[in-house]
Amino acid sequence: MPATGRIVPSLGERRFSEDERDTVHRNVDRVRATCEWIITAVDSGEVDVDVELSKLLRGE
Repeated sequence: MPATGRIVPSLGERRFSEDERDTVHRNVDRVRATCEWIITAVDSGEVDVDVELSKLLRGE
């Protein structure tokens, strides 16, 4: 996470368009869903990707 510590403070230095903000939000949603899938796989041993996660990761 060292890169995050360098990047995030610099985000306040610029203004993002609505499209850029939407893109960031979509990508963060993908990361969150992927992290939840990983946690579920670790806790349950279930490694199948469900349909909704698969769609999200494909950008649908």
